[in-house]
Amino acid sequence: MSLPKKTLCINIRKIYKPYVKKEINLNKLLKIINLSKSKFNSIVKNNKSKQEYYLKRKLNNEKVEEIKNLNLPYIYFIDEYHRVYLGGEYFSNVIGFTDIDDNGQDGIELAKDKHLQSTKGIKKVRKDNLGRSVELLDIVKEPKAGNNIFLSMDKRIQFVGYKILEQHVNKTKADSASLVLIKNKTGEIISMINYPSFNPDNRKEIFGRRVQNLTTSSLFEPGSTIKPFTGYTALYSGSHNINDVINTSHGFKLTKNSKPLKDYKNLGFLTLEGIIEKSSNVGAAMIAKKTKKEHIHDTLKKLDFGNNLYTGLPGSQNGNLKNYEEWDQALHGTLGYGYGLSTTLLHLANAYTTLANHGRKVELTYEKRLDDDFVTEQILDKEISKKILKMMEKAVNTGTGKKAKLKNYSVAGKTGTARINKGGDYSAFRHNAIFVGITPASNPEYVAAIIIRNPKNGEAAGGKNAAPIFKEFMSHALNLLEVYPDIK
Repeated sequence: MSLPKKTLCINIRKIYKPYVKKEINLNKLLKIINLSKSKFNSIVKNNKSKQEYYLKRKLNNEKVEEIKNLNLPYIYFIDEYHRVYLGGEYFSNVIGFTDIDDNGQDGIELAKDKHLQSTKGIKKVRKDNLGRSVELLDIVKEPKAGNNIFLSMDKRIQFVGYKILEQHVNKTKADSASLVLIKNKTGEIISMINYPSFNPDNRKEIFGRRVQNLTTSSLFEPGSTIKPFTGYTALYSGSHNINDVINTSHGFKLTKNSKPLKDYKNLGFLTLEGIIEKSSNVGAAMIAKKTKKEHIHDTLKKLDFGNNLYTGLPGSQNGNLKNYEEWDQALHGTLGYGYGLSTTLLHLANAYTTLANHGRKVELTYEKRLDDDFVTEQILDKEISKKILKMMEKAVNTGTGKKAKLKNYSVAGKTGTARINKGGDYSAFRHNAIFVGITPASNPEYVAAIIIRNPKNGEAAGGKNAAPIFKEFMSHALNLLEVYPDIK
């Protein structure tokens, strides 16, 4: 929001001689605007021919009145606008910020800068001998206000989510956390939150990683949150049937000479539903290796992994998904459980949004859709998508996502725990904890994706660190959004 402000101007060309001759005393003025005399003298010396010099931009009303009461010659005000961020730190790295001239520097401010920019007017005035405007003669050019943008984001939910992330980051001593909430039928982004953030009204805080919108700029390997799409591809391509049973007890060699891949415990014989419910890496890798590379690649590409989402948000990353012709034997298997590709949280939420829509893709937007005139496309098989959602319900009800379970709403979700790769090596002590949930699962309305980066207090896991955030956040959000419960 932009509010009118006064900027203090001075006609140095007119004031120079009387000031140098000490005929004008500006000490009170300099005190009000907190400008040292030596600094002011330097300004006067270096700009002696200027008829209009901006001495202090966008003053508050109290100081404006104090200066007016001094009744000084060759001192006057012009009208400007000052951007005010009512959303504060819980919106700042999404909304972005402007410079002193209200030019967008980051976030939506930068993305929509031309749309938001106002055009200054020009007026012809008569001034007295002291340089003060005494009469308006003509409006040469009418000023034009900038255009409004109607965001799809809900400030109530944004605030609640920010506070929840703050609490969990501090509790787990994590590096940061992010959350995205999407209305899946329209693609509207209802919430996009990062913690830590910054105060947009404090310029000293505008630096470093806290300024970035990490939901769109921070890349990570999605880990087990990719398994529903591995399962979908296997069923769609026919490489695996829904009732096929896999023995995961002995692990699985990704290559002939590699050590056997093991699960976190012996999960025994599993169907596809069991693999998703219990999050078996061994089972997912075995299914992936049975499925043709091009089929896996085709599904992930359809879901926009490695593609531009065209949100227009500055700093957005596309992630990376290699062409299937570049996959070696190991990568063919690890992609089944989410290692070997990189994504952003928004990309992950986007893929689950398609799944929530039973295979129908909708373009994501941070602007409110004012009508139903938007394009959707059926890119996944409807019936298979529904089957995968049912398996994901099991993951929440009795599997690794139990801590995401809601009291009055069914949830289809998937946990993910991924080691962080730094310099080509995976750390055994640094993880990302992820959870993506769809609710109500019986008739999906919202998709929430959560990542908590490198939690250090205790064992890191999607089911332990991210799933509880989903539960706490969605309990508030569904109430605020007035979503009718589907469980009585």
